[in-house]
Amino acid sequence: MAEFPGKKTADDMGGLIQGTLHKLGDDAAHLSDRAYRAVGATSGRASALMGDLAHETSVRSQRAARLAVREVREHPMATLAVGAAIGLLVSAYLMRRR
Repeated sequence: MAEFPGKKTADDMGGLIQGTLHKLGDDAAHLSDRAYRAVGATSGRASALMGDLAHETSVRSQRAARLAVREVREHPMATLAVGAAIGLLVSAYLMRRR
C-alpha cells in the first residue's frame, strides 16, 4: 500500500495514542498524589483544631462548675428557692399534659 506524504500510518497513530495515554496516566497520578497530600494536611489541621476546642470546652465547663458550687455555697436559700420553683414548673407542665 502506498503512503501519502503528510498522512500518519496506523503504527504512528498507535504510538501517538499510547504516548498520550501514558502522559494522561502520569498527570492523573500526580493530581491524585497532590489531592491526597492536601486532604492529609487539612485533616491534620482539623484534628489539631478539634483537640484545642475540646481542651477549651473542658476548661470552661470546669470553670462554670466551680462558679456554680461557689454560688450555691454563698446563697443556699436562694438555691433552694430556685430549685423549688423549677420543680413546681416541671410538675405543673407534666400535670397539664395528662
